[in-house]
Amino acid sequence: MLLSRTARRRAKVWALSTASATALAAVGVTNVQAQDSASPTIDSVVVTGSRITRDGYEAPTPVSVLGADELDTLNTVNVADAVNVLPAFSGSASPRSANGNLSTGATGVSQLNLRSMGTNRTLVLLDGKRYINAALTSGNSAPDINSFPNALIERVDVVTGGASAAYGSDALSGVVNFVIDHDFTGFKGEVQTGMTKYEDDKSISAQLSYGTPFADGRGHFLISGEHTQSDGIDGTNDRPWARLPAAVIQNPAYAEGNGQPRYVVRRDVGLAAGTPGGIITSGPLRGTYFGPNGEINRGFDFGTPVGNNLQQGGDWEYSRIEDGIDIAGSVKRTIGYLRTSYDLTDNVNAYIEGQFSDTSTTNTANPNRRLGNNRVYIDNAFLPESLRQEAIAGGVNPTTGFFSMGTTNADMGRFVGDYGRSLYRIAAGVDGSFNAWGTDWTWSSYVQHSETDLEPRTSHNGITPNYLKAIDSVMVNGSPTCRVNADASTTNDDPACVAYNPFGIGVNSQAALDYVTGVSIRNETLKQDVAAFNVSGEPFDSWAGPISVAVGAEHRIEKVSGWASERDEATQFFAGNYKASHGKFHVTEGYVETLVPLARDLKFAQEFDLNAAVRATDYSTSGYVTTWKGGLTWRPIEDVRFRFTRSRDIRAPNLGELFTAGQTGSGNVLFNPDTGVSNPNGYSLTRGNPNLKPEEADTTGFGVVMAPRFLPGFQMAIDYYNIDVSGSVQAPSGQKVIDLCDRGNTTLCNSIIYDTVNPNMIFMVITQPQNLIGQQASGIDVEASYRFPMSGLVGALSGDMVIRAMATRVLKLDTEDLDGNVYDGAGVVGNWGGSIPPFQGLTSPELRGFLSIGYKGDTASVTTIVRYTGPGVYANGFIECASDCPVSTTFAPTIEDNDIAGMTTVDLSGSYKFESFELFGTIENLTDKQPPTIGGSLSSAHWSGQGNADYDRIGRQYRMGVRVKF
Repeated sequence: MLLSRTARRRAKVWALSTASATALAAVGVTNVQAQDSASPTIDSVVVTGSRITRDGYEAPTPVSVLGADELDTLNTVNVADAVNVLPAFSGSASPRSANGNLSTGATGVSQLNLRSMGTNRTLVLLDGKRYINAALTSGNSAPDINSFPNALIERVDVVTGGASAAYGSDALSGVVNFVIDHDFTGFKGEVQTGMTKYEDDKSISAQLSYGTPFADGRGHFLISGEHTQSDGIDGTNDRPWARLPAAVIQNPAYAEGNGQPRYVVRRDVGLAAGTPGGIITSGPLRGTYFGPNGEINRGFDFGTPVGNNLQQGGDWEYSRIEDGIDIAGSVKRTIGYLRTSYDLTDNVNAYIEGQFSDTSTTNTANPNRRLGNNRVYIDNAFLPESLRQEAIAGGVNPTTGFFSMGTTNADMGRFVGDYGRSLYRIAAGVDGSFNAWGTDWTWSSYVQHSETDLEPRTSHNGITPNYLKAIDSVMVNGSPTCRVNADASTTNDDPACVAYNPFGIGVNSQAALDYVTGVSIRNETLKQDVAAFNVSGEPFDSWAGPISVAVGAEHRIEKVSGWASERDEATQFFAGNYKASHGKFHVTEGYVETLVPLARDLKFAQEFDLNAAVRATDYSTSGYVTTWKGGLTWRPIEDVRFRFTRSRDIRAPNLGELFTAGQTGSGNVLFNPDTGVSNPNGYSLTRGNPNLKPEEADTTGFGVVMAPRFLPGFQMAIDYYNIDVSGSVQAPSGQKVIDLCDRGNTTLCNSIIYDTVNPNMIFMVITQPQNLIGQQASGIDVEASYRFPMSGLVGALSGDMVIRAMATRVLKLDTEDLDGNVYDGAGVVGNWGGSIPPFQGLTSPELRGFLSIGYKGDTASVTTIVRYTGPGVYANGFIECASDCPVSTTFAPTIEDNDIAGMTTVDLSGSYKFESFELFGTIENLTDKQPPTIGGSLSSAHWSGQGNADYDRIGRQYRMGVRVKF
């Protein structure tokens, strides 16, 4: 049913776009005799940090550009990987990050995180148009760059500053605009393949594009398609740095006042309450664990307990679970793009474009773990008789007695996430120019409809009520039978129940596995409709030159609808537990922007300009809000330009934050302070809040741009930024809700759900996002480029030497929590949790850098790229000490080693052009540099020493391919 609906929608989009394109072509043929065949095509919308386009004008907001040559040099499979080399981006989402996450539905996407402020605070545009989000969840409600027509992107403009007044909501940390080459003429194609040194993540991609004018040049037709497939990297790979886990644990030797650090980082850490075939964790049989075919093993070495069901040493390696989590999920991606434009008159151009993208991502995550909370009765049908008698002899009641077990349920397999995502977009617009008041004006308008169909599925997923019934079995007439079916006098039986054997590996029938496992599934459709109009011109003159004005309006409607399985809705699965969401909002906004020259060709100022903008926005959910921007540019001499901006920017709540019916997270450690009982595998359920208000940010930036005449081809920019956010939207953690309830907030107590089997244990906590906290980010960006002819060094050489260097230094990255505590996330890396205690805050490496040195000739080119991520810490609140430590407190805890090393990688790429084709190749991480060891979170039951998205976790990678163009 779903596939047919998807196919129909795809057909509808392509039919509509193709029919419209044909109609435009027909108009062109009909009117060609009446029009001037030499009429120019109106240029595309370009993001320059301003809505005003004027020759020689440079906006006060910094803009970095990745051109076609640089994109080709990087030879990435996806353009998002090229953008992420820029140091201003940190913590971006990619198919190589968050592979253990099952509930967000955002696995496999590529989303950009500018300034480490979050992917949902970076406005992403395609040709200046808004692009629909790829997921519903609040943190990942951002466009997926995987769905862009990579083959036709000619450059990427990155506005590294608040731009809400000019471009609207979500431009809180900046704007990234992907510009398509609308005028491409001819045929071009590319085939690329690659793999890693470890012979995994094998990939192949192919692109084909064709563009041609028609109607004597008045029209232009463009079509492009591409397919990419990457195998991914599973958790059993051969990388030496991925073979051993690392975790931050409580120091077993610590006692208050003994001078020992409270926390240490260790690699020999595993589960103490679960093994693949099950382990008995209480009673006289404690330490008995089961292997293949139910083999009985004695004396499991529990090592040293370090909290949260973890142990250090002992038989830690047998009980580890992180080694099965994929480093990178497999991705299949197919994209199609079609565009037709036609000059209706000498000054009016119409176009229509259609696009679709279909992406499928799979990844293997955690096992179906039950850590010490399985209750097994002494009369269990599968318990070996020798162990039953031993338990009874040890004091277990022979009729009502039980013991506890923990297991990672090897027979049930690991969770396998399968994420289908389809995007359909159609846009039509008319652009033009006219003369009024003796000056030239330009205008543009468009309407756009986009849909994203999401279908996250989690297979091999344990069904909790079935599992609990199936492991509670007894013998009936010599056959293992679920206890609920054993007593004919009861009415709570389940005829479908098949007894499950918890003692061993490979001991269960397919019928038992089918009963205790299922597929968690959700389907959602996100829809976005946009209509916009913009006009700009120069209606007035001042003493220093013409005054430019741009005005525009936009109306946008966004909505979500969906469904989820009955078991998901009832939270019956071990993980996933999706919820169907429904909601809708609309926004109407208008803006005015102006550029006023204040001085020209004076002794103190060759140029001095004022740029200002204001936008009025009305949301159907949160009401009216005003954003504004003021900026100055001053060029005292030709070689130097200073720039300053101050703006009020917003990020409005997205569909997920407003309307999600529930995003369920599993594996949460929930501690009940009333009973002292901790649930290591609790659930959190985050629901939407339609009463949210927009986040507001005051952004300040100033910098200098230098282009000395004595060094032609050299440019350098240094910019400072400060972003101060109030009313940041956050959902408090489940443990924070529990703690606030314990302090007397009775309203929040209603959000706590207790376990039905063990009422002293908390099963789930329900949270809602709120405008809770404040956040602040500040730092310095440096960018320099130098291009000079090689003939200046050696007269006989041709071609150019091209050097580009960029760096971002984070000065402050603060998050204020519900209690007014401020946490500094600058330099905090590794996805460890940010601070002690862990919080949901901003984190980023303090220093990131990028250096590219290349030679570009007529036929050959070679480039070396150096990428640098600076050293970091687990948390800035830690006190590092190995002995004679002060007393460890909540906000000043002690740790043996708080340092995380930095990482420098070197890439090498080159190409050689023949008459009509080009061979190219790239080696990333040439020296196979390994990432630093980073211990996992205290609050998680799994961990990884493989680093995070800011470090290369893959190792050396090879890619090669061929491009053709004619």
